[in-house]
Amino acid sequence: MNHSPNIKQVEIVLKYVKDQLYSGALHPGERLPAERRLAEQLGVGRAYVRAALQKLEFYGIVQTFPQSGTVVAQEKMPVLERMITDALQIGHYDFASLVYVRVLLEAEALKLCAHNRTDEDLAAIEQALRECEEKFYTEERVSKDFAYHQALARGAHNPVIASLLLVITPDVLRYYQRYRVCTVPQEEVYFEHRELLRLVREHDEEGAVAMLHRHLKSLSDFASTYNEENHFLE
Repeated sequence: MNHSPNIKQVEIVLKYVKDQLYSGALHPGERLPAERRLAEQLGVGRAYVRAALQKLEFYGIVQTFPQSGTVVAQEKMPVLERMITDALQIGHYDFASLVYVRVLLEAEALKLCAHNRTDEDLAAIEQALRECEEKFYTEERVSKDFAYHQALARGAHNPVIASLLLVITPDVLRYYQRYRVCTVPQEEVYFEHRELLRLVREHDEEGAVAMLHRHLKSLSDFASTYNEENHFLE
């Protein structure tokens, strides 16, 4: 299979699982191939396989067990079909709603990160920031930007928030790529990203949340404008 742009890789995995279920090649209670094997078979990155499996788990389509891997839920096929159809219908989420939820979740995650972060978390966040800056003028810019924000979310030590952010990330990325949202000057992005790290390092919860709202303001404004224009056209 040819490699697709990053924005399509999660959808490739979701559709693969759907096709396997519909064709009868995969049944309720059976185990999915390992992440590495799926990535090689479908020609996608392992990170996107993981994101797709998290989304499927969020919808209750699969369950992940430490010793057994990822297993299809023990549901009757008609139920699974409806569930996976819902998981694949990402287009019905409007951009403003996705951005609103992202800001809501990230603000809480950042507040918790500033309070709970460890030295190991700081090292992971710093590494993600370096990679984000190194890839600023490449096709990986958006995915590395989200990886930095994910590192901050993991520092909150609330796996539910981190997982929910991971679930909606592919949908937000789809809009990012389609409408080229990332037009903020490099210097401004660098400053705000570094300030987020500084405030987290200093345990400044309120300052970190305020900086996040500043950092995502242009995105929120764009999303609101996009929704209004498309509602008017309808």
